[in-house]
Amino acid sequence: MSRTIKRRYKQTRQEFKRDLYEVVKDNRAFAMLIIETYAAQKHKYHIMKVWELLGFYHKEAYRDYCDKLMGKHLTGRHEIMRSLYFADKNLHEKYWRRIPERYAMGDALGIAYRVLKSNK
Repeated sequence: MSRTIKRRYKQTRQEFKRDLYEVVKDNRAFAMLIIETYAAQKHKYHIMKVWELLGFYHKEAYRDYCDKLMGKHLTGRHEIMRSLYFADKNLHEKYWRRIPERYAMGDALGIAYRVLKSNK
């Protein structure tokens, strides 16, 4: 993303990081929720790339994949704001649609790693 977009959300992101850190430092399970949400998001992205590659380049393998494995795994929405909605509704309401999802996920992941690495 461009610098101008980053600058537009800079103040809101700093507030988001401070508020999230205050919530997460007392609840390490919330930090794990953030990390698991990130991992689920990346798994879904990987599955979609496999579908795309098989569908475009290997039609027979794609049909075989769909016939045998389709419906055997879970997919859905894996977003940080959705996780915040169920973990801390006040935080969700304060920052809903104020920060792009990509920035919110990166900031939340950084906070989660920082809290879990601390020895407290």
